[in-house]
Amino acid sequence: MSYRVNQKINNFTVTKYLPIDEIKVELIELTHNVLGTRIIKIKNDDDENLFCISLKTWPQDSFGEAHILEHTVLCGSNKFPVKDPFFSMLRRSLNTFMNALTGSDFTCYPASSLVEKDFYNLFEVYIDAVFHPKIDRLSFLQEGHRFEFSKPDDASSNLIYKGVVYNEMKGAMANPDSILFQKIQENLLPDLPYAFNSGGDPKEIPNLTYENLKKFHETHYHPSRAIFFLYGNLDLEKELDFIEENALKDAEAKKPLGIIAKQKRFSKKKTIETSYPIAEKENKEDDTIISFGYLTCQIEDQIDLHALLLLDNILM
Repeated sequence: MSYRVNQKINNFTVTKYLPIDEIKVELIELTHNVLGTRIIKIKNDDDENLFCISLKTWPQDSFGEAHILEHTVLCGSNKFPVKDPFFSMLRRSLNTFMNALTGSDFTCYPASSLVEKDFYNLFEVYIDAVFHPKIDRLSFLQEGHRFEFSKPDDASSNLIYKGVVYNEMKGAMANPDSILFQKIQENLLPDLPYAFNSGGDPKEIPNLTYENLKKFHETHYHPSRAIFFLYGNLDLEKELDFIEENALKDAEAKKPLGIIAKQKRFSKKKTIETSYPIAEKENKEDDTIISFGYLTCQIEDQIDLHALLLLDNILM
């Protein structure tokens, strides 16, 4: 099938078509006519087909909403109300890849398979998990934060925080490199979402409430605010019909979340000092880290960006 800009395919309109002969692929971008949902398809002859559902999840604090939600939506959904459909599919599926990822400003849910039936099975589970999760309170306590006795068999022992994401980030933020990276983000981009720890700061995670987690899902996990990425040799029209039937047909349009503003440049350099944990007997004099951070170009400036990456490799 050939494609052209403004072509109608069921409830979608082609907004961009670009054959890339060097790598033998076609790039097709479409928009849903009612919701405005974006679809991006890399069409080629590859038998390994992939989908990825991506959402803008900009943090406004370091409570870890995006990260905890990424875990919690995979704890059961309307169609698949089992405790852990993600790991159930890992054991039963013929997938070549399954994951869920939280970034500084996005959350994405990718999976791939060489088998068409398996691809659509995975896609159905993922769509329902993302857009129709159960998000019950017990899952929030399991994945986010809760109190436990420091000695499980002793009710008189001290209460301590536990939780899958809490424990994960507690380990991550004990790493000097992670602390350094977060401090650079905070001070280079203080006016943007990147100043916050999207994974969650262990000191801040206990401030997140169950109600706020559900509100975050309602705001950010809406079909009209999602991007569906598709790759491989499966029929695009069939994929679009599947997305329409399982994700879009009953949804109402919401205003786009917009774009992140640019950080205002500094008038003079900033010098920041911070600390990180070390072992009790470690020598402090041998554990000092120095880093330099710079506001450079926008990510859209690809030529300048590649020049900076090249310079980085040369200097390091």
